[in-house]
Parts: sequence; C-alpha cells; structure tokens
Amino acid sequence: MSKLPFKVVAVDMDGTFMRDDQTFDHKRFDRVLTKLRADGGHFIVSSGRPYPRLRRDFTGFLDRIDMIADNGSLLIQDEQIISTHLLTHRATLDLIRFIQEHYPESSMIVTGVEDSYTTVDASPNFKQTMNFYYPDRVEVSDLIAAISPHNRITKITLSYRKDFSKELEQEFNKHHAEKIHCTSSGFGLLDIVPYSVNKGSAIEYFLRYFDAKPSKLIAFGDGMNDKEMLELAGYSYAMANGEPELKKVAKYEAPSNNDDGVLQILDSYLNK
Repeated sequence: MSKLPFKVVAVDMDGTFMRDDQTFDHKRFDRVLTKLRADGGHFIVSSGRPYPRLRRDFTGFLDRIDMIADNGSLLIQDEQIISTHLLTHRATLDLIRFIQEHYPESSMIVTGVEDSYTTVDASPNFKQTMNFYYPDRVEVSDLIAAISPHNRITKITLSYRKDFSKELEQEFNKHHAEKIHCTSSGFGLLDIVPYSVNKGSAIEYFLRYFDAKPSKLIAFGDGMNDKEMLELAGYSYAMANGEPELKKVAKYEAPSNNDDGVLQILDSYLNK
C-alpha cells in the first residue's frame, strides 16, 4: 500500500514546474520520479504547451510520465496520443473570421496535431514567443486558405493586452452551434479549445484509467487555466508566484517556480 496520501501528481508547466528561464532540475526530478513510481504513483504534465514542445522538454523521461497538451485537447500515454478533442473545420474557420473581425489587434496561431500556422504579419513579439513553443510552425499570408479539412485542429491561441477570454467565449457561443471554451494563461496569451475541454476534464480521464479518486490527486498550477484541475484535486497547490484568483481556489501554496516549488513539495511528501 502506498505511503503517500496521493496516487497521481499533475503539474502545469509555465510559471509552475518550469523556472522562468525554461529550465528545471533534471537530477532532482529524476529522484522524485523514481521515488514516486516506486510508491505506485503517476506523474502527469498538464500544460497548454503543444505536444512536440513537451516531448522536447521531457527528453529522457518520456517513458515514465503521462501528458496533457493544448490545455486538455490531447492526452498522451506511453508516447502515444490516446485521446483528442478537436475543433471542426467549420468552427475553426468561423473562429478565425470572428477573431479577425472583432480582435484584429491580436496575433493568432492555429494549433494542429500535425501542423501549426500563424500569419506572416503577426507581431514580432508574438513570433518570438511562438518560436520557442512552436519551432516548426508554418507562416502563411492567409489562415483561412491555409487550413484544410484534413488539419486536426486542437486550439487557437491569441495574444492580448487585456484578458477578453470570457467576452470572446460568450459572444462566439451566442451565434454558433459548436461551442468553444476560452482560457487565459496569464502570460498575455489566450487559448480557445472545444467546449468542455480543460485540464480538469483531461485529468478525470487519467484518474479513471488509474482507478484513482480525485481525493488521491495532488495538483500544482499558477494561472486560471489551472482552475478546474485544482478544483478537482484533493491536494491543490497554487504557486507563490501564481495569480491571486487561483490562490483563492487552491487549498495550499507552494514556493515559487523559480524556487523549484513543485519539487520541494513533492520531496517533502516523499521523504516523510
């Protein structure tokens, strides 16, 4: 029987598991992961990052972790995609037109399972950020023309100066049968995914697979796209650097991402 009070660990990436310089302590993580798995535990990376980026982030650990990419649109186990939640081709095109009409100041990237697309005239700052998350993205002059019915689209990401995720979701859903869900990362980026898709619902899928109850889940996050995940968890931690609204949701607070807060907390449980 496990000595730990939890069976499943779920961690966000940016602002949570990763330091601001996009690094983490590989040796310490290896030790934590070895102890966790020896005690019958599971480790899930739960991120808005695309799957190809996560594969690069966790090179050397891929056979010992599970992944949720694109804020819940893709679920990965044993390096295989086991579940997808996609925007239809029609909804994707309707969203692009809606965004171009109502939020023309926003730069946009359309994320697919195989390919991701942004525009040539996207802002330089947006492109610089996307170079890290989507190193293989395709720049096009016209998103509508570039995306075909064969593209499997998981999400659309926008830049913003002021968070308009609730407004966009409400206004689009008023006039479209296929509903969407919008969530902010807190880093000036807004993700649009199929309705009912979020990190919490994705983790519920894994919990059923692992035969684990939410009370046996420990989750860490820093932004409001982690809200459903933390609400689900029996042990919920907001990072010290996290958004104030998320701290109201979480039961506990972890040290900041730059202080390796996730690994500190897991070490404290594993070394009791």
